[in-house]
Amino acid sequence: MSIEESGYEFRKYYPAPNPQKANNAFDFFISDDESIIYKRNNNSNKKFSEIIKKQENFKDFENVLNGTFFSPSISNHICKGYDLESDGSHKMKFLHGYRLDLIASYELDPPSTNLIINQIEILLICLAKANEDGDLFGDWATHNLVFSFEYGLVFNIDLEGFMTYRPLPEWADYNTVEGWLKNIIRRLQSSSSTIE
Repeated sequence: MSIEESGYEFRKYYPAPNPQKANNAFDFFISDDESIIYKRNNNSNKKFSEIIKKQENFKDFENVLNGTFFSPSISNHICKGYDLESDGSHKMKFLHGYRLDLIASYELDPPSTNLIINQIEILLICLAKANEDGDLFGDWATHNLVFSFEYGLVFNIDLEGFMTYRPLPEWADYNTVEGWLKNIIRRLQSSSSTIE
């Protein structure tokens, strides 16, 4: 179902840029009530566009969107999507929250800081388990991770990354992801000690 057929009004959405990323594989649209994000494939990521053309990969991506593609250790930390289109465009719930790569730009009180630290530590345990089991894949870079106000959990919002980063690339393996997340914990602990 296209955004025109969905019954919602959508407007262009511009997420905060990530300096390490040359371009986005998707153009983003957000519903007027900010409950739904529509990610329309702009075909700038040739790898994703080629992957999604194969029927078996398209079926795998359907299972990524509905959450059945993941091991129990990480499934609760991955946003769900729906309304998959033939080119990989899809919708997902818009998670209001803090993007982890931008965490230093938010004003956080000590209870919020402690909650986010706790949830990152839980995510690390889940990622370690998935890694031990050989079930860890996807793009776990911090710009893809959002602490959700509604759920109080850290979610990976880069669903297409579970197709293009399967298996994990060496430059973003578990040890690298662990280092990124521990660095965020250190930053939060440091900023929290200056608040109190």
